[in-house]
Amino acid sequence: MKDSSWEKTQKKLFAMVSTGVTDSRLNQFYDIFSTLALVANLVCAFAATFENLDAKYGLIFDYIDEITVFFFAIDYALRIITAEQQFKGYSAGKAICRYVTSGYGIIDLLSFLPHYLPTFFPAGAAVFRMFRVIRIFRLFRINAYSDSLTLIGRVISSKKTQILASVFIISLL
Repeated sequence: MKDSSWEKTQKKLFAMVSTGVTDSRLNQFYDIFSTLALVANLVCAFAATFENLDAKYGLIFDYIDEITVFFFAIDYALRIITAEQQFKGYSAGKAICRYVTSGYGIIDLLSFLPHYLPTFFPAGAAVFRMFRVIRIFRLFRINAYSDSLTLIGRVISSKKTQILASVFIISLL
């Protein structure tokens, strides 16, 4: 049975967003760009906590944050579009649900959503800023094929209920 045009597109997109697939220049570029976007985002977020740096470079930090968070949102959308390729044998809806509720899916969502939520809920802006720290967990996706980080990822995945409960309690406090 031949793949439809949409399936071929999904396969290409899935190869592109999958970490460590380097069979084409586009896939290599995407890996490098996503790594640089994450590192730039984290460095700017860290640097912005220093008043003197924020006063001097705050506007640049804000621009980098806007660009990288927008990239994270596009990445999340691409992963939803390609969920059928990740979860073979599931219908489109079930594959999307599996991705969205997976550990990586939640981390990917929380890497950009807190940035946009204050637009709709201005009263909770401080709480949403707290969740931006979760972006650091995207680092696990960068080195998903590294043995030690994979082990840490498995531990975090197996303890996600306890971690989410802790985050909930911290957010209440």
